[in-house]
Amino acid sequence: MIPYKLQGADYAHVTLLDSPFRRQRDETMELYLRVPSNEDILHRYRIRAGIPSTAEGMTGWGPSIGQYLGAYAKWYRNTGDRRLRQKAADLFRGWCECVEKDESLLDCGTYVWEKFLGGFLDLYEYMGLEEVRPWILRITEYARKTFYTDIPRDGLQSDAMRGQIEWYTLPENLYRAWQLFGDEIYLQMAGEWLYPYLWDKLARGEKDIGPRHAYSHVNSLSSAARAYIVTEDPHYLEVIRKGYEEISGHHTYVTGGYGPGETLFGEDPGYLGNAILPTWDRELTETGKLVYKNFVGKPATRSDAWGSCEVSCCSWAVFKLCNYLLKLTGDARYGDWCERLLYNGTLGQPPVTEKGQILYYASYFLDGALKSYEDRRLQHLGQNFVWQCCTGTFPQDTSEYANMIAYFDDDGVYISQLIPAAVDFTAEGQQVTLFSDGDLLHRQEARLRVRVKKPAAFALRVRFPSWAGNGNQAFLNGKALSCPLVPDTWMTVERVWKDGDEVVIRLPFRLEFVPVDPQHPNVVALKYGPIVLCCDEMTVLTGDVKHPETWIIPVRGEDNTFRTLPGHSGFYKQICRTFRPYYSVGLMSWYYMYNRIYPDMETLDREHQGT
Repeated sequence: MIPYKLQGADYAHVTLLDSPFRRQRDETMELYLRVPSNEDILHRYRIRAGIPSTAEGMTGWGPSIGQYLGAYAKWYRNTGDRRLRQKAADLFRGWCECVEKDESLLDCGTYVWEKFLGGFLDLYEYMGLEEVRPWILRITEYARKTFYTDIPRDGLQSDAMRGQIEWYTLPENLYRAWQLFGDEIYLQMAGEWLYPYLWDKLARGEKDIGPRHAYSHVNSLSSAARAYIVTEDPHYLEVIRKGYEEISGHHTYVTGGYGPGETLFGEDPGYLGNAILPTWDRELTETGKLVYKNFVGKPATRSDAWGSCEVSCCSWAVFKLCNYLLKLTGDARYGDWCERLLYNGTLGQPPVTEKGQILYYASYFLDGALKSYEDRRLQHLGQNFVWQCCTGTFPQDTSEYANMIAYFDDDGVYISQLIPAAVDFTAEGQQVTLFSDGDLLHRQEARLRVRVKKPAAFALRVRFPSWAGNGNQAFLNGKALSCPLVPDTWMTVERVWKDGDEVVIRLPFRLEFVPVDPQHPNVVALKYGPIVLCCDEMTVLTGDVKHPETWIIPVRGEDNTFRTLPGHSGFYKQICRTFRPYYSVGLMSWYYMYNRIYPDMETLDREHQGT
């Protein structure tokens, strides 16, 4: 097997300190300890198994049991909170009771089954629940007998899949089970569900993939990562490298989100921009791009009910992929995509409600959007979109916060994300704690302080983000460091560290306009360092796109908030527009992430006149 170049935290060794990330994690954890109750989660299973149930059950799609178990196990591994262990163990045992009464409950298709396998493996690996091991084998043997293997393997989500959607995510946890237990059934079954159609095209740099389901196709790259680890075939490392480059570089919005209408690899090269333009927009109506082919291979039109990113699930897939790439390659640049979604995806989500409501889609429409629990879709039996897939991935997203901060090797520690945390590791036999107060939401610097009883030699490496340009600084105990401070690389400080040693890094933010795609260069979003900003009203902007700092100025007393100078809001010289962080936008408040921009009034006037 391929060894990792860096070891991950594996949900241990890192303690989140007070920050919006910890508060969001804790709030979500407490909610999921209270609701949904185990009785409600198991209600449908008990009814089918003939076991009396006094619960009312869950509305919406119903329980994502495997995903909930995964979140409980990883939260427990990180916090040691015994309540999480008890709830997860009781839920697992209640489910086992139902299956013992009616084994046909295992007949749940590839999508749900894979969630069970992942959750059970999390219970075993991160919670130490030994009794789950025979059940992992049992559900795998059942699936091997009942899954249809004679289905199309091009990933197009159609009736030909025979209900086995997202089958290409199966190998990740099957390979993981083989690594943990060594039973050949896991290795053989993983090999049966590889995805050469997508993976080979990515490795060769081909673009003719065709529209496919967004979240699950990014998630399939985690299966390719495990295939590389187990088979040692370098082809799979090329798959995930090229997949990362292609998707993050050409198929994402400024936030790192992707998949308008849940569709990735759109046929039209400007599909990202087309998806956020209003349906009445002249650029759409004149070019006939109102209709596109979606991930089921059928024509669809843009709808405000289908936002631009299935944010909880999409973030989960990216967090996992970046984690694999960082551990396998040690390359700092793979911390970038997850950072984008960390600040502008999960942190921007309102809390899940006790009714199971969640922000399913993050929307980036040019004519504005709302953060809303109202999904506006209705399933054929009347189910609303509550307690659905995103309520399974969002708690797992929050468990990843403590898992993406630090990595380790024999030489020392690597800090990938500047989130307030205490990181524990060993150097020269000494227990070391590294305190990071990095809080890029409020300060453009981070302090990393060492606690150790006796001096110890190790290397401290900190990832300098892709957006960190000129003006970066680093200090050791107040003295400037001369080491390179280059974006997408590790800043490295090697020395014998003493208790109280402190490194300070400063990362000056700059305003930057980012086009939605090359086909729509004047449809732009405004960034400030890692933070995506949104306008308070719909507007057309006029100004120097390369130097927004000359006409967009800070608002005194408000973090990361800016206002245009007069004369930069289209024809209205007296109007100023305000930009605030996307993460700060509240429920049912309009925001405008993307806006059209022109260099001057003359260009705007010519565009308006169509000349």
